[in-house]
Amino acid sequence: MEVSRRTMWISSGLLARLLMMAVLLMSVRFILDNRLIYEDDVDYSGNLGVFKLQSHTYVVASAIVGTAGNLLQIPVAIYMQCKSKKTTPSAMILDTSMHADIAISVVLASGVGAGFGATNDVMRLIRAGKWEFLQQVEQDLLSYYKRAILGVIFLLIGMLLSLCVTVVSARLRARAINDSEAV
Repeated sequence: MEVSRRTMWISSGLLARLLMMAVLLMSVRFILDNRLIYEDDVDYSGNLGVFKLQSHTYVVASAIVGTAGNLLQIPVAIYMQCKSKKTTPSAMILDTSMHADIAISVVLASGVGAGFGATNDVMRLIRAGKWEFLQQVEQDLLSYYKRAILGVIFLLIGMLLSLCVTVVSARLRARAINDSEAV
């Protein structure tokens, strides 16, 4: 019965990793596809780049780092899934996996903080400004930054999935250490 429980934990971690990759890639897509186009169909966000926040670049970078780290962890999870049916995976693999998961979670958490913080600050500044003759520009900027929040929300979901994977890794590591001490 113990082997099936361990297999279940590894399988749930693998499923969370796959979901996290999908969510992080959607975050990158929503941030990079966000454009600011006025009535004359000129894309100001790509040409001038003045509306792109540096924190949105960091959100994309943290999502890409999280995806890359997760992509490297998937073969390890598959290996542990196959090995767990016969024996307990080695402590070195579990240690490495757990520490990599912690690093990925920290990077994603900082990306979420940067994305929400800067976007909310800019939206507050736009709302506080005087846009007497430029109400359409104000509305365009607000809708642009509201769409940017969507990518940060997907990054937040990816970070929560990363925390779930970290908990699974820590639990598997603790169980492996307890099992090895009992022998």
